Amino acid sequence: MTRFILKRLALFPVVIILANFLGFAYAYYIGPLTALDNPYSSSGGGVHVIRLLPAYMAYLRAVFSGNLGEMPNAELISTVVTKSALNSLALLGLALVFSVIFGLLAGLVAVRPRPPRVAGWLTFITTMGLAAPSFYIGILLISLSVMYVIWGPTSNPLVPFQGFGWDAHLVLPVLALMVQPAVKIAQVTANLLVEEMGKQYVVAAISMGHTLSSIRRHFALRNIMAPVVLIIAGSLRFMVAELIIIERLFDWPGFGRLFSTTIVLTSHSENYLLIPLMAAMMTMLAVIYYLADTVASILARVYDPRLERT
Repeated sequence: MTRFILKRLALFPVVIILANFLGFAYAYYIGPLTALDNPYSSSGGGVHVIRLLPAYMAYLRAVFSGNLGEMPNAELISTVVTKSALNSLALLGLALVFSVIFGLLAGLVAVRPRPPRVAGWLTFITTMGLAAPSFYIGILLISLSVMYVIWGPTSNPLVPFQGFGWDAHLVLPVLALMVQPAVKIAQVTANLLVEEMGKQYVVAAISMGHTLSSIRRHFALRNIMAPVVLIIAGSLRFMVAELIIIERLFDWPGFGRLFSTTIVLTSHSENYLLIPLMAAMMTMLAVIYYLADTVASILARVYDPRLERT
């Protein structure tokens, strides 16, 4: 375990620098090319005089001095990225917690012990949930909210479906983000537990007088937790990717919406392919993905020491 953690810590700065450089290089080269065809640009684009590596070294010197650059409105990029990331972490944290709780509980309840099998209702729910991406669920929730405003008893929605706030504004975006990860966790948990409860050691434990509930609680669950933890980490990575669409749908001022305005050219994209912003955002994404994968791998090794040999 110690060797694995040290290896991850050693790779961390390499991953961060590589992600930062790729974001910088992409905006440095692609930005001027797309600006030439930008109908919203007043300057019509331009050509870089300084080559990439000298420009990047100058950028790094500014970063190490505490200056990540400025937005077109003179706001500090460090402030904008930090604020948007914190707003998104609220959505991700709540969606992940609820998806894990629902997924694990549904997976455990759906297991039928004699013979070991998965209940039909979970198969139906997972089929429907996996077939509906988060943006589809978000559009459906917004449509239902609009219909309620139009045809409901009052003109006020049950919960806000647009805007930002640390209150009921969280409900719909969190729900849209959590549905697909939750059913995926439930499906994997139930299938792994059914397979585990059919193994020979379970039959032997039953013959020695142990109950199915005690076997599942003390042995079977621990044996399946390593892959379940990895599925949870994969769900987190999936939700981070979905933020780009979900935050635009619900007008949530988070990292996903900021990233989308940086890579998608519209009439309101003043920060389109802004070089220091693109580099900072790619760095933030690399940090999130790398830390999520590292924590999940460590927890998986805690639950299953056999992974130490891999």
